[in-house]
Amino acid sequence: MQRSRRSALRASCGQSRARPCSRARRARRGNSTHASGVHESWTRAAPAARVASEGVRLMAIEIRSVTTEELGAFQGNVAYAFAISRESYEQYLADGAESFFGPLGTRAAFVDGELATTLAWHRFRVAFNGPLVPIGAVTGVGTLPQHRRQGLLRQVMTRSLSDLRDEGRPLAMLWASFGAIYQRFGYGLASLEVGYRFDPRGVALREPRTYAGAIRVLRPEAARGAMERLYQRGLEGRTLLLERPVSWWDHQLLEASRHASRTHVAVALDADEEPRGYVRYRTAEDMHVDFEPGGDQSMEISDFVALDLDAHLALWEFIRAHDLVKQVKFAHAPEDDPILDLLLEPRELRRATGDAMWLRVIDVAAALAARGYDEDGAVTLAVRDDVCPWNDGSYRLRVTDGVARVDRIEAAGELTMPVAALASLLSGFRSATHLARSGRIEGDADALRRADRLFATARRPHVMDGF
Repeated sequence: MQRSRRSALRASCGQSRARPCSRARRARRGNSTHASGVHESWTRAAPAARVASEGVRLMAIEIRSVTTEELGAFQGNVAYAFAISRESYEQYLADGAESFFGPLGTRAAFVDGELATTLAWHRFRVAFNGPLVPIGAVTGVGTLPQHRRQGLLRQVMTRSLSDLRDEGRPLAMLWASFGAIYQRFGYGLASLEVGYRFDPRGVALREPRTYAGAIRVLRPEAARGAMERLYQRGLEGRTLLLERPVSWWDHQLLEASRHASRTHVAVALDADEEPRGYVRYRTAEDMHVDFEPGGDQSMEISDFVALDLDAHLALWEFIRAHDLVKQVKFAHAPEDDPILDLLLEPRELRRATGDAMWLRVIDVAAALAARGYDEDGAVTLAVRDDVCPWNDGSYRLRVTDGVARVDRIEAAGELTMPVAALASLLSGFRSATHLARSGRIEGDADALRRADRLFATARRPHVMDGF
């Protein structure tokens, strides 16, 4: 179900590892507190294979949204699937975390009336090489052990993708605890997760420089306005970053209030005292070892935005100046973070990477048209999709002055690929040439080069938030 690089609660609180999120990581946002408005269902008999001998009855299977009365059972299943403390999860939900992105959509499988499989989605927008595109952020995916390997998740997943298409959401994405589960349903890898764990005293800049502006340390509530504006500007030209609604910021301040004396925001101001970047972090005195020299504190960075290199370096110098901090944890760094090129010894970061966002193209034509493009050009694509049959076919993409036109065509495509490979290409995570080298795309060299130029992004895809 969802992995845990941010912690299982993330599944309920943040990472769809199709799980919920970390209470900030400790509760993966896989919660489902609001049932989707329409209560509809399909009922099916269980597979014939389940009938071991005459006299054994078929079980009734219903695939539908959950009712308000069933939310407790839904939340209980999610908590069990991700080994989340029920108390922690209930507190997380009580804080209103289920609605940072508005009401959730839900689909579930019931076997003989018992809730067996859960899936939910948040409704929000993400940057897609510039433009903001509506997306389904899938979370809380799980099946109780006694109901696994019966095809329930396939039924729930297929129905939810159809639901999202009906809502006008051409894409779905999730954090996966186990990527193999979601590749079966046409999800393709769309970004990497990068984390650092370092002693700030050992992280020296290759060319130290003096910042012309200043760093101001503020309480989160005082820095909120600056953070919101800087984050919104930071969305420009990015891919997969979430648009953060007011309710998201409300929840972050509520979370910060629980650690009021230890949560801070450092804002980088330029020479004209205009905010150019910020880092939100928490400190704790939790690394003390008797008779050992050095610091005894830790620092955990939860948010980092810089609009230019000067602000970026100023914030890193500020982090390095914490002499009593023994270890800094930074779990959401971008893959193309320039800091690697600026340090005297990059290995001091102890950089770790892993798969991050998995993307599902639900409506090929709509997704191609919604994306931003930095180059003009044209290419035809043939897409194979055995889960969403409406996608199966060929498409002509033509970009003129940055505006895309997409037409369904009968002719064969110049490039042929499964829908999961299209997800990696659309996000800019992989080039067409790279995917061809790995056997994921077929086509001639000229078409591959044209696709490389069309789908290239100036910045690597990046996601900072769990859901």
